[in-house]
Amino acid sequence: MQINEQTIFFFFRQAKVQDLDTYAFELLTRPESLSKKDLLLNIVYDKDEDENYFQHQFEVHWPLKENIIAKYEYLEQHILNNLTSFMINNLRYKNVSKQALKITLARYYPDRAQWIIIDPRTINSNKKNNKTSNTPTKSNLRLEPYRLTDLVVIGVLEGEHLPIEHFDTRYDQRKRKDIDYEKEQKKINRERNRTDNDRSQTNGSSVRRKSPQNTMRINVDDFES
Repeated sequence: MQINEQTIFFFFRQAKVQDLDTYAFELLTRPESLSKKDLLLNIVYDKDEDENYFQHQFEVHWPLKENIIAKYEYLEQHILNNLTSFMINNLRYKNVSKQALKITLARYYPDRAQWIIIDPRTINSNKKNNKTSNTPTKSNLRLEPYRLTDLVVIGVLEGEHLPIEHFDTRYDQRKRKDIDYEKEQKKINRERNRTDNDRSQTNGSSVRRKSPQNTMRINVDDFES
């Protein structure tokens, strides 16, 4: 890939680069053309025997045209296509059939160290329930509760309708404990600061109440003498 000044200048202008902004560049083996609606997803696949982490990771470019909603069916088929290619070309699997491969997808939230199953049954049931309602359905994976955006992590496991426990790793469990510990420490610190502030206000007001009054003495001449 050849990078010249015009290419970099065009990128900076499109990205509306400002002073002190930080950008990362990656050299690709083949050119990619990402439109505004396209998504770049991080796919993790197949946990290790001890279930500490996912063993494999690869990126998926999910092309979405302006008039196409990010539906589960499109996502599943696109991931299946890329997964079978990854299994054959990278993992050297043989006799891999995309039609026979059944998978379950889950979206990862790193700030909570939690997974949420992308369940087509839930999506379809919400569609039926909202036919006569003005409430938008969850068929668009860009919306709640999935909120798919660039670089989100999608977990892929073989098997249909797997429960959330299958995606949970020991790393996630340790991470959640750390998050809960930090929350508890923040709560303790807030309560301690609130107690200290109340004590300071109480001591300050009591000192003002007990402060001595300033007296003034006036000497008057004796008019009778």
